[in-house]
Amino acid sequence: MNELDLNSILVIVLLIAATLIPIWLGLRLRKTKPRVLWLGMLLCIFFGPIGQVYVKGCIPWILILLGVMIGVQMSLPANFATTIMFLASPMVMFYRLSR
Repeated sequence: MNELDLNSILVIVLLIAATLIPIWLGLRLRKTKPRVLWLGMLLCIFFGPIGQVYVKGCIPWILILLGVMIGVQMSLPANFATTIMFLASPMVMFYRLSR
């Protein structure tokens, strides 16, 4: 029961990659193509709140979006919650890059 088999190691590697690749991509694009609206919104569509890493000062926005997403999942039906979660992060990115 406490053994790490190949499946467990594969899941751990995939979880680490799924966390680190969006962060790395956002930080790299922040340096090479800073403040491009369509690029920031595309990152937010693909990676959700982690896409906010593309613009500096991202930690409060990531936490706010995660709180909104948890609250929406707990209080609304699944169809509405999915739509709001899909649209929330790109809308915040639009706000941050257009001001």
